[in-house]
Amino acid sequence: MTPLTPESRILVTGASSGIGKAVALLCNQMGATVIANGRDQARLQELKISCEHPELLHIEPRDLLEDMDSLPQWVTDLRKKYGKLCGLVCCAGFAAVIPLRAYDRNAAADIYDIHVHAPLLLTKGFADKRNNMGQGSSIVFLSSAAALAKEAGLAAYGGAKAAVQAATISLSRELAPQGLRINAVAPAMVRTPMSEKYFAMLSPESREQALAAYPLGIGTPEDVAQTITFLLGDASKWVTGQTIVMDGGRY
Repeated sequence: MTPLTPESRILVTGASSGIGKAVALLCNQMGATVIANGRDQARLQELKISCEHPELLHIEPRDLLEDMDSLPQWVTDLRKKYGKLCGLVCCAGFAAVIPLRAYDRNAAADIYDIHVHAPLLLTKGFADKRNNMGQGSSIVFLSSAAALAKEAGLAAYGGAKAAVQAATISLSRELAPQGLRINAVAPAMVRTPMSEKYFAMLSPESREQALAAYPLGIGTPEDVAQTITFLLGDASKWVTGQTIVMDGGRY
């Protein structure tokens, strides 16, 4: 991908909050055309109002868990509406702690659907030669350091994020002949509305212990967004099939 211009069209899922929102705002600030997806139309509208170049940010509300088999066609529809894409960033998702005694197949299926199947189906649509700009186009998955963590209750969530990293490796070889790159970013604890709810549930002592586990402190969505935009651009043109762990020294 050449330096970001309005012709640099990037689809960002999960753009209504957290890391996805930070990615959408940064790409927009850098001059790209951003197609911002999320479930909450009101929050997406707030994103459009708050961004630096509102004319370059288009909102596309959709719950990615609904009618998932049509996601490749949805990407095609977006291409017909906005033009060929040069970037796909899959940030939609949610954290989940499920101890083994409470493991439920249906709940686990939702975790795998949003974190594994939705990104793969979106990538299927993006990889269609009619839908991407070819050489230099880039895909970034949002994984998690939970795939590496020795933490109780993360069997389903961490397993899904590990699957994302494995898929990244395989797809890098499959997509390289088309000139497409694919990488993942695996952040640990980041200050998002989701993590703030988690910290609010902890006792003061537990909160202090959690914070002390990060030598460089807790990350921000903007920290992760900077790495994702690096993976979208020409500065990383020789990087594919990699997962970049961002954990502030935690693991």
